[in-house]
Amino acid sequence: MIKYFILFLILTFSRSVFGQNPTRPEIDMDRFVQDLFSQQSENTNYETMYEALFQYYRYPIDLNKASREELESLYILSPALIVNFLDYRTKNGKLLSIYELQAIKGFDKNIFEKLLPFVKIIDDGINKDSRTLWERIKTEDNSYAIVRYQQTVEPTRGQSPNMPSDQRYLGDASQLFARYRIQSNGDFSLGITTKKDAGEAIQWQPSKRQYGMDYYSLHFAIFNRGHLKTLALGDYQVQIGQGLVMSSGFYLGKGAEPVTTIKRSNQGIRPYTGAMETGFLRGAAATLNFKRLDWTNFVSYRNLDGNVRTGIDTITNNDDYVSNILRFGYHRTERELATKGSIGEALAGTHLLYSSETKNFKFGLNSIYSQYSVPFNSPQRTYNYYDFRGTNNYNFGVDFSYNYQNFSFFGEYSRSKGGGNGLIAGILASVHPKIDLALLVRNYDPNFYNFYGNTFGEISLNKNERGIYWGVKYTPSRKLNFAAYFDKFAQPWLTSRAEAPSEGYEYRLRINYMPTKKITLYAQYIDENKQANKIDNTTPQDYIVNQKRTNWLFNIDYKAEKLLSLKTRVQFTSFKQDGGTLETGIMMLQDVNFDFKKFKVGVRFSIFDSQDFNTRLYVFERNVLYAFSMPLYQGIGTRSYIIMQYKISKHWDVWAKIAGFQYRKVDAISSGINEIEGNTKTDVTLQAKYSF
Repeated sequence: MIKYFILFLILTFSRSVFGQNPTRPEIDMDRFVQDLFSQQSENTNYETMYEALFQYYRYPIDLNKASREELESLYILSPALIVNFLDYRTKNGKLLSIYELQAIKGFDKNIFEKLLPFVKIIDDGINKDSRTLWERIKTEDNSYAIVRYQQTVEPTRGQSPNMPSDQRYLGDASQLFARYRIQSNGDFSLGITTKKDAGEAIQWQPSKRQYGMDYYSLHFAIFNRGHLKTLALGDYQVQIGQGLVMSSGFYLGKGAEPVTTIKRSNQGIRPYTGAMETGFLRGAAATLNFKRLDWTNFVSYRNLDGNVRTGIDTITNNDDYVSNILRFGYHRTERELATKGSIGEALAGTHLLYSSETKNFKFGLNSIYSQYSVPFNSPQRTYNYYDFRGTNNYNFGVDFSYNYQNFSFFGEYSRSKGGGNGLIAGILASVHPKIDLALLVRNYDPNFYNFYGNTFGEISLNKNERGIYWGVKYTPSRKLNFAAYFDKFAQPWLTSRAEAPSEGYEYRLRINYMPTKKITLYAQYIDENKQANKIDNTTPQDYIVNQKRTNWLFNIDYKAEKLLSLKTRVQFTSFKQDGGTLETGIMMLQDVNFDFKKFKVGVRFSIFDSQDFNTRLYVFERNVLYAFSMPLYQGIGTRSYIIMQYKISKHWDVWAKIAGFQYRKVDAISSGINEIEGNTKTDVTLQAKYSF
């Protein structure tokens, strides 16, 4: 009775407390990404994370069924808030309204607004769907089709008829993308994605693995069929433990959110829907549930791109071998096309996960085996002495998570063929309603091999590294919060950039302040210190020195009533190595966005001055739906864009974007087959989406 009285009060006053619109709002993806990806790097696959983030928005989590792992995967709620939510749901039963969240301790207006785009309430009691799967697929409204066209206006060297035939584009300069997907959350998912990059040809040549468009991805998955928790056919990803061996989905690591983002949630099998041509499996996967046990099995066979060469030493005995895997997915020239699908990869794995009755303790066992049609044998150098060589690899290990009140403990250990070990363990803690803490340690041997892993680390390969990380977030009020982390790391063996064992550290300080609902300000400072080879062409032998890179960021967002929003940003970076001169880079931008309901338009103008690659800058910018854009700012010049979206009808949406760089003091942009003569580069994007 008390619950219904509280709900009555919430619904009565929700107009004044939460605003007038009771439906899920359209997400401000620009703001959300800036909060999470505040400092960008070329080492992170942001496009895959961005795709996963959009899937959470389009297919929100049902709060009445959401597990701890699903709530953690949003990176919005602290351990204390997740505990408060689960306790409330256990004691009071299913939520009757989204607005009931405000009755839970700690769920203030700020948390509510961040969470709202990604969650929903479903009452499937008397309305539970009893139709067959085929009938549900035929009549499902939650489906859409997208077609996208992109092109750089200025011609590149790859388009020139004067280029050698094996380096000349086989197709035109357009990039084409199309996708169809139909999904019912927690029931089924079916989709197909196809793409061709600029310069790739649309042609049918099975002998060269060309079947019209250059890339296709197809998946079909069903969920929650008795003991069958998940079945995926086609392209899929698997997330196990902390992602030390198998990793997929949305993961950030170090960022503006220093606490919740360091832990991965055990999400199991997920359909793959992205346009990236690497990082997924192709075959079949299934998870069976037996009360407290989840048993996941998966098999995959794919053809990977790689440089296959003839052996020239006694190790390879003049047989073919793989010097390196190519992950860009470009097949624009005869030379690139020759690498397409040149390596066969067969993979199989299993994961057995035990959960306690309360779900607070979980323990998993996993093993994975991979086999390649051509042996790996990269040319041996001192720094790559521990690189993987051979035709097969295996991993086996354990993972765990334990939640006690406002504390969350987690970790994973794995051992690969040859004896290499990988270990990661951490703690998240809400020690006070206003203070959240994080501690994480990791140790990855130089000979630890994990081809589909992606967990916390300074080096994306999760090998040859050890380190310790501390994070803290302090929220004295709804308007103000402070966030910081410190990460100390070391590489016990050589790397391509350091001809000796090296070490370093990085720390970040960030202040967020929201004086009014319309104004948001934040300032951030990052200091990164690493050891690397001295950049000095006059020295005949490399030796390592300390290199320091700093980054300052100031950002102001202003959102006027409904129609207008503004963003002003200044970003400054510097780089210096011992004995060298100080190098600097600076970028300033101004965004102006208009929202006329059916018609939206955004404009950006930015100026930048970056001395060289060491002081490069990355800045997220708006793009058409499901497309990600984070251009690199290097040199001296300006960048501007205009993006427009128009909702023609209930079913049709269209987008158009024109963006361009204009550089000073240069005669050409980029290099190789991507080189453009002149000092301007202009990109055009057109997209249409039909919602069924």
